[in-house]
Amino acid sequence: MNSLPVRKQRVYHNIVKQIKTSIEKGEIVYGEKFPSERSLAAELAVSRTSVKEAFSVLESAGLVEIKKGSGVYLRKNNLEDIITKMNAIIQGVSVDIVELMELRLAIEQHAAYYAAERGSEEEIQNIYHSYLDLEKAVAIDHVAAEEDLKFHMAVAKAAGNSVIEKVMYMLSDQVLEGLKETRSKTLEVSKKSQVILKEHKRIYEAIRDGDAVMAQEAMGEHLLKVKERYL
Repeated sequence: MNSLPVRKQRVYHNIVKQIKTSIEKGEIVYGEKFPSERSLAAELAVSRTSVKEAFSVLESAGLVEIKKGSGVYLRKNNLEDIITKMNAIIQGVSVDIVELMELRLAIEQHAAYYAAERGSEEEIQNIYHSYLDLEKAVAIDHVAAEEDLKFHMAVAKAAGNSVIEKVMYMLSDQVLEGLKETRSKTLEVSKKSQVILKEHKRIYEAIRDGDAVMAQEAMGEHLLKVKERYL
């Protein structure tokens, strides 16, 4: 791939843009293996974490196949469909992380409060299992955006408020986009993922213990710290 180094703002979107250009030029074709994360990161002057995130997003869109121990391959798709999907990924940059975090603070602190007050045993177990899934993903250095979202959606469901649940559902795509960006940055800082995991554990334990005030406080502190880490 003959590409220029990408700018560091919203890195993985720019990596996708570079890959799209290479596909349009015929430099990468169906079934062909992409360069390794290490070589692509060096070529584009970005971190391997950002390359991993770009491939993860492309895999979710059904554009590439990640074969463990082998590499990343371009899936067989109509070229027009590939470009359309990649443009959608690139244009998804419009999510304003700071504004999204402020909205999540307004909603999710109350969701945690009500989850501690009203959550059924089954709903609290669901939060716990979501936490365990997040813990497993963090242990193997995954970005874990989907697992993180699952945890927060489980809290919203346990709140027993259909409006909170519906609003979180409507926001889920944007929240996932924001989580992919903030968590990919987190991976670049040693042991930071473990710190975030502990924040989620504190939220779960407060909800499990029925401590509504502590649950609200733990969720608020977590989301404020996510915002601070992003900035």
